[in-house]
Amino acid sequence: MSDPVLILVHGATLNGASWNPVRRYLDPRYRVVAVDLPGHGARRSEPYTVEGAVRVVAQAAKEVAPAKVVLIGDSLGGYTSMAAASSIAAQQLAALIVGGCSQNFFGAPLRALRSRWFLFGKILIPVFGEERLVKRLMPKAMRKMGHDEADTNAIINAHVRMRAFGEAVAALAHKDFLPTVAAIDVPIVFFNGTKDKSPMGSEALFAKTAKHGEVKHFECEHGVTLWKSREFAQFVNGYLGRLNA
Repeated sequence: MSDPVLILVHGATLNGASWNPVRRYLDPRYRVVAVDLPGHGARRSEPYTVEGAVRVVAQAAKEVAPAKVVLIGDSLGGYTSMAAASSIAAQQLAALIVGGCSQNFFGAPLRALRSRWFLFGKILIPVFGEERLVKRLMPKAMRKMGHDEADTNAIINAHVRMRAFGEAVAALAHKDFLPTVAAIDVPIVFFNGTKDKSPMGSEALFAKTAKHGEVKHFECEHGVTLWKSREFAQFVNGYLGRLNA
């Protein structure tokens, strides 16, 4: 197989620039496309929906056809990548590498997300304003993850939209991704941070449901691609080398 194009799909509230810390460590032989999902970045005027996000990813794949593509998504990007797989021609899709998405949102996990969104959507954003919150919270979070000011500013300047979190929660609520996973014919790697207990709890079920599933763990919390950017990129390089062998 010729070298695939990597389509990178970010998490909720972020944008394509959030992949910069990973991209610099990816093997330069791979072409990389980092999309902005609806409700995010350059598409922040659109609401996030799974259907709209699938169209964005499918269009990115269409634009590089007939090259093979690998979908790489973290958190919301993982769910989006799984949903988008059926919209990409079978002869073009080579694999999925998706993280923080090996759970469905019913019951307690859904209540936890809704509680988090209530705090931000009903209290913090109305009181402080979204832009002020982003400029206060994003640098602190990025420093904790070990990133420098340049990467932080790139993400902020590409527009972080906190309201997209509420749209994402609404879009994923009560949606069962197991049939979606079962229908995917290509290899799927489910990656998770070992401290991200909820996706870890149902990871084995997702991997078992996949026709060609495997798992990869990193010692961190939710958001592996930002917590362990270099380590994750090195894993991707090695995995794609094995996939191409």
